[in-house]
Amino acid sequence: MRRVSRLGLLTVAVLVAPGAAVVSAAERISGDRPADSTGVGSVATRPAPPFAGIRRLETDPNDRRTADLATSAEPDPSPQTWAVSLRGVNRAGRPAVDGQSGYGVYDLDTARQVAFGQLGPDSVVELPAGRYAVRATILTPEAPDGSPSRTMAVQPEITVAGPTEVVLDARPAKRVTVRLDHARAVPVSASVTVLQRASNGRFVRHEFGDVNLDDRPFFVTPTPQRADTTSYVYTVWRSAADVYNLVHRTAGRVPDRLDLRVRAGDLAAVRTTYAAQGVGACGGTYIGPIFRNGPATVAFGTNFALPTRRTEYYLPDPEVSWYTQFAQAADCTFTELDGQTGAPRAYQRAGTFQEIWNAAPLTPAVSGPAGEPLATRDGDVVTVRLPLYSDTHRRRVDFGGPYPGVTGGLTLTATGMTPCVTDTVEPLTCVVPPNARDFLLTATATRKVPWSVLSTRTRTTWTFRSATSTGPLPLTGVRYDMKLDDRNRAPAGRPFGFTVATDPPAPTATLSASTDGGDTWRNIPLTPNGDGWRALVTNPVRGGVSLRFTATDPFGRTVTQQVDDAYTVG
Repeated sequence: MRRVSRLGLLTVAVLVAPGAAVVSAAERISGDRPADSTGVGSVATRPAPPFAGIRRLETDPNDRRTADLATSAEPDPSPQTWAVSLRGVNRAGRPAVDGQSGYGVYDLDTARQVAFGQLGPDSVVELPAGRYAVRATILTPEAPDGSPSRTMAVQPEITVAGPTEVVLDARPAKRVTVRLDHARAVPVSASVTVLQRASNGRFVRHEFGDVNLDDRPFFVTPTPQRADTTSYVYTVWRSAADVYNLVHRTAGRVPDRLDLRVRAGDLAAVRTTYAAQGVGACGGTYIGPIFRNGPATVAFGTNFALPTRRTEYYLPDPEVSWYTQFAQAADCTFTELDGQTGAPRAYQRAGTFQEIWNAAPLTPAVSGPAGEPLATRDGDVVTVRLPLYSDTHRRRVDFGGPYPGVTGGLTLTATGMTPCVTDTVEPLTCVVPPNARDFLLTATATRKVPWSVLSTRTRTTWTFRSATSTGPLPLTGVRYDMKLDDRNRAPAGRPFGFTVATDPPAPTATLSASTDGGDTWRNIPLTPNGDGWRALVTNPVRGGVSLRFTATDPFGRTVTQQVDDAYTVG
């Protein structure tokens, strides 16, 4: 009996999300449809532990559609279909009927996956007339032990106008090899991605990955030159202390030569500091590339003692950007954690760069890593999501609640309305009166966690005027630029200078400091400095320094922020 797969209409909207459920990159060989494709999020989503080894996102990587699909016109539910037979041939020339080799079929007009399954002796799918891309993952037993190699065989376009036969032949495939000119670096992760732009501008993504290219060989079939195609080979390498992140991009095709070599001098070397929040802790990262249609579904995790310094290397390419998700916890089980993510960055050239993560002071952020507003109004519905422990100067924004070890809440008030209150630090949503009026938004948080002695209590208030509208609330952001050590300490018993600024810039501001836990405060003179002010605080010989800052912009909007234990001394 032949195997028949009927056309399915995929209506779930999915955004590729590094915070989604994960499986090993070595899994999911048979068939190409994820078991669960309902995860949503972005690179700011809270990542899952353990921050070690390969992470693969269990989402549909071909689909970055939003809710517009739900309102789009449904196609004819019963179009005429044609039988399309699929036959796989492994690299040894034998039929790929091993029960593990699988296929996926994608509509080149919509980028939707319309069929998937295992290759068998008589695999047939029923498809309406149209243009499709077909991808197969084909296993071939290799000598001497018979363990299989894997081949991604891609047919970038077939036209269905009647009964059609498609042969997915692994024999023309080329082995993928990457060599890094660094004696101490070893490969730990590898994947191959081929993107095709569909007629509607969305992308079909063909992808597979594994531990590395040496232990389990990868093969990929070359493709003819096509304007809609880009291929990527992504590998991660480790040395004792450093991480190497390499993406080789080829525009227009899968090349017929995939023996790739990299010299260490060709890389961007990013000297990266992961600071501790005053005490030792365990840190972890996931680092991954972002292609034309979103993050790769494979990322590599590491964990390490905080504080730490390491060099993270990247192969420069202006068309490939990178994200980092950083987390910290009392120990490397990451049972409870918090952390940060930042704006994606691309490296244009080789050279040496600097990055710092987890730098104090840690305060609420009113905008995300890319500047997106986190407090908005849609008509008369206000939504506020304020990450509470962010490095706003570098746009390192935390993952949002729930926060372990934290109590506090958000309150929005105005004359003539019942206050909107959340007694947790979860997002606040409330309906406000339509008339223009003055609002007061307050965010308070007290925390006690084993991985930090900083920002033990914060209180920030904003005043602003708002009427029925759609867009961001006019909240003033505060950012500090301090030169602290790897444990977020300033020199003890000495004057300590730093800058403080607001977004948007405010013409008037005041600052006071406390070195006794907030019992007494002293005014700190501010000197204009660029778009902010320069402050000079005389540090105590031990303990922490708390700060209270107030600014007023030209429209009368204000922000007042108190941060207890903004930094420590040592």
